[in-house]
Amino acid sequence: NPPIVEAVPTPAPDFTTSANEDENPSDTAILVGCGLAGWVVGGPFLALLTALGGNWAKKKQGPFGESTRAVGRITAAAGRKARDEKLFHKMKSSVASLFGGKN
Repeated sequence: NPPIVEAVPTPAPDFTTSANEDENPSDTAILVGCGLAGWVVGGPFLALLTALGGNWAKKKQGPFGESTRAVGRITAAAGRKARDEKLFHKMKSSVASLFGGKN
């Protein structure tokens, strides 16, 4: 007879803390996200306009405010992931190795 093992259920994940934390992204995330989108679409001048426009629209209600906050949340999540993966350090050491520099 095989031994009987009791399964212990894991508690349900708590999504409220991360949802509240990401509800209002930082100003930096909004400026970088909107500026990057503007740069891709129209270059440096549009990047400046979209970054400043995103900073203005972040507190507004409606579609402009919601889309600006969504871009900020996406940018903040990408920044957290890059920090977790240490991508900046990896990129810096790769560029240094191209030019024969030390890490």
